Amino acid sequence: MRLKSHVRCGAGEKVAIISKPYLLLFKGGMTAQGNSLGSLAAVSKKVVAGTGTLFGGKAEDVYFLLWRLFPAEMVKSGYKFEEVTRFNEEYGNIEETTYERKEASGEYSNTNSRGGDRRTSKKVLPGISPFIFGRFMVHNVINVRLKDVWPDPVELVDTPTIFVPMPEELKSNYQGMINQFESAIHSLDDGYKLYMPMTDYGIAYPDNPFTFPSATMKDTDGDRKLIWKASHMDPNCTLPKEQKLQEIIQGEIAEGRKSIVYVRDTGSSVSERDIRPRLQQKLEEIGAKVCILDSSTTKTNLRSDWLKKKIEKENFDVCIVSQELVKVGLDLLCTPTLIYYQFSWSLFTINQSSRRAWRIGQTQECRLFYLAYEDSFQQKMAELIALKNRATAAINGEVSSDGLSAMLGDSGDLQSMLIESVKKGGDILKGSAEDWINQTSDRARELLANIGQKKKKANPTIAEQFEMWIEQEINGETTKSVMLRDKDKLLQNIEAGIITGFEIHNGVLHIDLIEAFGFGREFVADGAILYHLSKPQMPAEKTSLQEEPNKQVSLRDSADDVKIVEIKTLIPSGKSSKKKKAATSESQLVFDLFA
Repeated sequence: MRLKSHVRCGAGEKVAIISKPYLLLFKGGMTAQGNSLGSLAAVSKKVVAGTGTLFGGKAEDVYFLLWRLFPAEMVKSGYKFEEVTRFNEEYGNIEETTYERKEASGEYSNTNSRGGDRRTSKKVLPGISPFIFGRFMVHNVINVRLKDVWPDPVELVDTPTIFVPMPEELKSNYQGMINQFESAIHSLDDGYKLYMPMTDYGIAYPDNPFTFPSATMKDTDGDRKLIWKASHMDPNCTLPKEQKLQEIIQGEIAEGRKSIVYVRDTGSSVSERDIRPRLQQKLEEIGAKVCILDSSTTKTNLRSDWLKKKIEKENFDVCIVSQELVKVGLDLLCTPTLIYYQFSWSLFTINQSSRRAWRIGQTQECRLFYLAYEDSFQQKMAELIALKNRATAAINGEVSSDGLSAMLGDSGDLQSMLIESVKKGGDILKGSAEDWINQTSDRARELLANIGQKKKKANPTIAEQFEMWIEQEINGETTKSVMLRDKDKLLQNIEAGIITGFEIHNGVLHIDLIEAFGFGREFVADGAILYHLSKPQMPAEKTSLQEEPNKQVSLRDSADDVKIVEIKTLIPSGKSSKKKKAATSESQLVFDLFA
């Protein structure tokens, strides 16, 4: 729990500032965190409570918060502290189920008309009445959008789903699978149980027709009955959806942008369903450097640091990850491009994960791409998502679609909606994708049109060249971290032309350590280089040097890349060179002794 101490404000008033990002952690009735919130609020004249998620989908989410922050209003409204059920009935959704035994002869079964064979149970469902805002929220809550506190927000480009046609072999296998599921649904007494696995397989199989497992179902005897035998394809082929992903990643790499690829099948329950190794292989075929973030890779609170290190320090181009791992509490500032290769079953998870890169501090344009096979359950699911998110565009994005869904009692379960759509023939989805495309921005259309087009790689800036040189040439971690920290100051000296051996010509950084020190790199300490860059020098007279053929080092192997750093091997000649060499050695010795 992160609570700031009391702060004196104005005429000596005590103000409690609750800075926990997720105030819902304090919503429990009789919990230590909840009681600490109540105690802190009770001794403070004023309370400022901040959260990014006020409601979790149910009215009761704010019941105990209201008691601890505004107890007078709750008493005035006629509530007692333990009446959370009454609050849910008045401002939320309650499902009441009545159970009755079939053999019961009447409502009551004993002579005293008590007990009996009928019982009821109540369950709190998602849903919030709008009246709760007028009664408790309007005068106590300030709603702030991200744009309201972001001085110069970057653009978030949300492109419509890219529908990719299936190859004939995959299409035939897919249709055969669906036919066998539908046949079993109509022929078996408990065939209705197969709707869920049919939609699950219909979504997942087209992405992995290489190792996907067969479908079975328990019969009345408890044995597994084969419903569909998986048809596997040659793994040496590249599927159209994989090729489209390659094209998107190639374009992003050409612009110097880093990407996240979202998947759903991670093999956590069935290893044969894990598509991450396959996608990693396909992306590495085009030269991308790919890492995978798994639940076991690192601790939850260290995921942001792990990803930042992989992207910014180790120069990975792509990270493959499940949406579930990043949907809350993780900023993806270093990966401004998010690609949904697969969709989560939860609409809330999709909407939460789609905003992970579009955060305060982001300086690059954020892009969202979605991929799906046409004429499949993947297309129907994409249309469902578009249909549910149309509410956002209808009110100019002032209220999030998941917030509206929560108020209306929608659990965000896409699989349930997909099953309902399949049962009704999919008519309810008609037109949703077209509407999404019609609402697409010009920038989104431009991005879609450029997919697969060969782009000229942008030349790295001087700062990027200098940073890459540090990463490649400096071995000591301590010296490297200091140089990266102070790189702006060091670059100022280089750009001013007062550092011997470090020059900039036509946007290219040239580094000549022999000119700077009189020695090759193997004889120069990391600390000496840092000292050399930190200490401004008077421009030295050019000495007579016999130059060997230039040895150029490219930071990437592609022939189209710019030669970023040019290291010259020079042979000193004449007395002036020897004096320079001796002077440099002395300064290096002084630095090594006193640093």
